[in-house]
Amino acid sequence: MATYKLEPTPWRDRGDIVAGDPAERERDKLLVGHLAESGPRRNLWLDITGEQVVAVLGKRGSGKSYTLGAIIEGLAAGLGDSPIASLTTPRSALVLDIMDIFWTSQIALASEGPPELVKQYEIMQRAGLNPQPLDIEVWLPSGFENSDIDPPGIHLLEIRASDLEIDDWGSLFEVDIFGEPRGMLIADVITHVAVTGYIGASGAQVVPNPNFDFNDLLTCLDDDVDIGANYRPDTIRSIRQRMTTYAALPLFAGAGTRLSDLLRPFQATVLMLARVPDALKKVLVAALTRRILRERRDASLAQKRIDLDSRLDEQQRDQLRELINSKVPRTWLLMDEAHVLAGVDEPSVAREALVKYAKEGRNYGLSLALATQQPSALDPRLMSQVETAIVHQLTDPRDAGVAKNAMRSPLPSSVSVDGENSEVTALLRRLGQGVATFSCGNAPSLQRLCVAAIRPRISAHGGYEA
Repeated sequence: MATYKLEPTPWRDRGDIVAGDPAERERDKLLVGHLAESGPRRNLWLDITGEQVVAVLGKRGSGKSYTLGAIIEGLAAGLGDSPIASLTTPRSALVLDIMDIFWTSQIALASEGPPELVKQYEIMQRAGLNPQPLDIEVWLPSGFENSDIDPPGIHLLEIRASDLEIDDWGSLFEVDIFGEPRGMLIADVITHVAVTGYIGASGAQVVPNPNFDFNDLLTCLDDDVDIGANYRPDTIRSIRQRMTTYAALPLFAGAGTRLSDLLRPFQATVLMLARVPDALKKVLVAALTRRILRERRDASLAQKRIDLDSRLDEQQRDQLRELINSKVPRTWLLMDEAHVLAGVDEPSVAREALVKYAKEGRNYGLSLALATQQPSALDPRLMSQVETAIVHQLTDPRDAGVAKNAMRSPLPSSVSVDGENSEVTALLRRLGQGVATFSCGNAPSLQRLCVAAIRPRISAHGGYEA
């Protein structure tokens, strides 16, 4: 490992560095690694007592996915103190697994077994860590399972058609909802089915159904006299064909998965998405992100009424507590390869939902962790919300420039690598695998960014080439 020497001292006090909460409460914290600079060995913890947005940046093979996996392990470590986390506040975590590499977090490292597992176990042991129980579930969108290769115990996710918003439908059908006949047809069908009702071919009034499914939409397409009068048969036929395909997907069958089943306190949920087509993937992520934001918004308002409204009687307080308990807990949303769904290249319902989540979520107990090998390709509105940046090696000047702008801690007054003077952007090019700069805007005692070695994983890392 290279020798890194930065000035001034990174931390005002002796001992461990615990950064991430502006009030420095240290009530909930995750072990990130240890200081990799000249001087005493000091552990580095991410204080998650307050909600925040974290960016993990680095080129391919630098260790960014590994770092995100270490954060996931900490969130799933359970109530109380352990070598990798100290947790008191009930939180859940949802991992949007774009590349299907985080399901392996369910597998504890062991001294016996496949060579790759044993190799990772020995790395963990040399760092003085041991396996510990982690509460991690793996989910798949229903209809995309493969019994030949899937690990056992996978849960299946279902989404109700009525949970999709109008922009989702445009993305799902790859049409302009407001600018072309097929899009306007979809909008009219949804409005007739969910809001206004419609007159069927027999002359009977069909009442609106806000909890509609795809079959309700198909019935409206074929039976609504206004639809038949206002749209060409070939336009109706085109939408019917696509809608019939989606109606057959198990993903949209049934009553839909409750968020309280998907997200539980002190548990990490890995949602495998690699097999899902891009258009459907974006809609799925957007729908889930918005649902989480809505539930936490309602729970947050209810909690604030309990905390502040002296006009409430005890029965009203009990009703509000019951509502809070029915909603999801405080939640971390984590995603690797974030530029895939939140890139700047083209409009995306997922990108807009993630931006809204990043801007508003902290008010409702929601945090976000995004990892990407192309920070210059990520929507700048997301990067502007980053408070904590963990930056691995970056060699592209554009990506290094974006990463430097995301560093919220003061820059060091001097940097040397192996005795040679360096600048911060040059430092990013010389970071070794598993080494990263750490900076945080919510850290009054952190006097500058520091260089850290990320701790070894205690569960299997699936982000290697196989």
